[in-house]
Amino acid sequence: MRPHNLLGTALLTTALLSGCSFNAGYNSTYLPPAGITTKIDENILIVMSEQEQDWVYSGNPASFTGGGTTLTMPLGNITKQIALEVFSRRFASADAAVELPANGAYRIVVNPRVSRFEYAYNQLKNIGFAITPEVQLDLDVKLFDAGGAQVLAKTYESGIRSGDSYMVSGSPAEKINQAMHRALFALMEQAADDTVAALDGLPARTAASVTAPTPPAADSDR
Repeated sequence: MRPHNLLGTALLTTALLSGCSFNAGYNSTYLPPAGITTKIDENILIVMSEQEQDWVYSGNPASFTGGGTTLTMPLGNITKQIALEVFSRRFASADAAVELPANGAYRIVVNPRVSRFEYAYNQLKNIGFAITPEVQLDLDVKLFDAGGAQVLAKTYESGIRSGDSYMVSGSPAEKINQAMHRALFALMEQAADDTVAALDGLPARTAASVTAPTPPAADSDR
């Protein structure tokens, strides 16, 4: 590409990230394809309060590029959807509810929450001629046993995760959104690994609880 064309592209890229507001949401196509694995014969409950599910992030990037823009996304709902996807791939089933169950139908309950999210449009990395979307987030996860006792509390940190660099995009927020989905999915997989380990230390199911529990009616939508 000729120098003047590169300059024009750089200016256009910067212009598209000037003083705009962007919205993004859950997109299952941003997640890795499901592999062929043997599922663990266990029913998992994802518990998130209404407040946790309804949390909407809205903020500016950490970078100079796009500093005048605002990104708004329902991070609470995205966290819930990715949790359901990850745990349903690993276990026999994954249900959702807004509070801990009282009947002890689940041997283990997972409460995930994104406690930190930052993003940036890194243009310096590409000498100004392309943008690399970057995200950084922390995922707090608590695990509870059938009696409601906490068995794990852990924060998973992504560090800076980069998405695919691009020259020009009419939807720069979706580049951030895609990178965020991938980073959160990877952290949720780590949480699923720890859930498997935690199950090894919990009492086995009794004969009365072998039948899969009925999914909670309080939060049946996915």
